[in-house]
Amino acid sequence: MNTIRRGLKRKDPEREEDYQAGLTQFQAAVRKRESIRLKLQMGSAPGILEKEIQNKIKIEESVSQGTAKFLSACKNQSQALEAAKNLLLSNLRVDMLRFELNKLRRGRGSPVVKKGNPSYAAVSLSDIRIPLLWRPKDHMQDTGDSRKFALFCIVRVGSQIYDTALISPVDRHSTDVTFNDVLLFSKMPPYFELKLEVYSYLLSDNLSSTHAKLVKTISKAVGKTWTRALRDHDNQEDYQPKKQRSTKPGPQFDLLGTATLRLEDAGQDVKPHELFLEDSENDRLPPLFGQFCCRLAVQPYCREEPVLVGGLSVRYPDNERYSGDRWTENCWARLMDWKLCLWQSVQQYEAARSPSKQIRIDQDTTIRDEGEIFTVENYGEGIIEFKCESKEKKVMWLAHLYQHACDHKRWKTASQEKMEVLSPDTKPVRTKSMCRTRSKLVLLYNETKI
Repeated sequence: MNTIRRGLKRKDPEREEDYQAGLTQFQAAVRKRESIRLKLQMGSAPGILEKEIQNKIKIEESVSQGTAKFLSACKNQSQALEAAKNLLLSNLRVDMLRFELNKLRRGRGSPVVKKGNPSYAAVSLSDIRIPLLWRPKDHMQDTGDSRKFALFCIVRVGSQIYDTALISPVDRHSTDVTFNDVLLFSKMPPYFELKLEVYSYLLSDNLSSTHAKLVKTISKAVGKTWTRALRDHDNQEDYQPKKQRSTKPGPQFDLLGTATLRLEDAGQDVKPHELFLEDSENDRLPPLFGQFCCRLAVQPYCREEPVLVGGLSVRYPDNERYSGDRWTENCWARLMDWKLCLWQSVQQYEAARSPSKQIRIDQDTTIRDEGEIFTVENYGEGIIEFKCESKEKKVMWLAHLYQHACDHKRWKTASQEKMEVLSPDTKPVRTKSMCRTRSKLVLLYNETKI
């Protein structure tokens, strides 16, 4: 019987790892599918967007109510912490979705003037690492501060709000906290502001354990009368704070620090950023440097997706191979990645052949409307003339060319440097339990249509 009990005890950590790995995998799949949904909503009518936001509010409210019921019935600490984190996230999403809905309703009557396609981008945040500031004797000598914490991050831009995995326990043996999550945001304008919030929860406190040991030592020395008096005195002091904390069920996370990232902070490599601490003298919070590292990548959609494709008649300058007064008819053009690529025919384009000519379209490009034709000129290159079949097509090409040239200036480093935007990894974590089985919830979710 003792052998069987020992074997059962060995399997408990594996079950806990299986639960956490399956939960992380499910959350990554949710984030990936949500980013795809938001991208597919680009260009939708205000009425469709309003209906979509209302449906999201109903879903988040039902999730919040269900999580609150589950939290009141939780007995396992890890599940209670995960439920409290999800409850905080759901409440924040409901507030931001209502704000977006009101903003959409207020702007419904205003006219919308569009010149070309609106410029949006995909933004990914990864490699989040927060260093900890332990005292030398706590970390090196393994003595002193014995507090343990649970940490996670909430990253949001408007109504797009995502969370990282919960890291627990974090104690003096940890030099930093690393989050392996990849957060992907869709349909971001150039002026986006990505807000990162770090939350923590105190799992165990060395002060309370030291106080308990002191009371136990005194009880052996002076007897039960003085011990009962000390205990009554402590209960009177702690009664009011406990009564105030009991209004909300489950663990309550404390806001540890905040940071705001913009387009200027983006790059291909991991960079350090400043973390503004909320309360550095609070004993319930872990010690921090006030800095954190992350990788913020931005990739405008026009880098990978054509802005405009169609037929054009082209006349090259005198120093070009096809120079002269003769127009090259039935050329096929594609505007993408701040280049106007030209093919001799649509058949060459469909055959994926290399373009015969590439014209740079950026903030230094001069685009002129000259009646029936329009011209494109770059510094050090000749003037190239274009002619369309109709006036409507010429207006469309000019609008997209102007927009594309302005976007090069708006996107700054994202237009000059091509960054790799990562996607949330939905592969299971390589552990023994996850190699043996997969979460049924993830399998069912992947089969659900978008």
